[in-house]
Amino acid sequence: MKPLFSIIILGVLFFACGTQEYQQPKTLSELEKIAADSTNYTTIKWIDSVANFGTIKEGEVIEVNFTFKNTGNKPLYIINVQPGCGCTSPSFTKEAIAPQKEGWVKGVFNSLNQRGDVHKTIRVITNTTNNTEHILTFTGVVINKS
Repeated sequence: MKPLFSIIILGVLFFACGTQEYQQPKTLSELEKIAADSTNYTTIKWIDSVANFGTIKEGEVIEVNFTFKNTGNKPLYIINVQPGCGCTSPSFTKEAIAPQKEGWVKGVFNSLNQRGDVHKTIRVITNTTNNTEHILTFTGVVINKS
């Protein structure tokens, strides 16, 4: 009887201490509620928030990737991502980022009709105490096609 009881206790402890999964809210209003309630805030550390893509020819399309870590103890949500211009299309980690895990934001930059030094931004809104608005920057040079 003792071995059976020990196995049951170990099983309960194993499942109780397992990894916790966080679900991404399904609607924008749920995200807005999280953003409005500072008890849901966590902290973020950008591993890279500035990127230089070097020199490219006009018309080339490049991807710029930014990574971050949830350094707090609550799930981190990306509430909104806005590119600084129409030449950049963003994508990002959609699900909740668990504490101590990493997420990403990607910008796809189309250099058509861009020339010379380029300085672009992506604005990221999160549920973080160390600022809810984060500006990601990427730069480079776009030269003529010829």
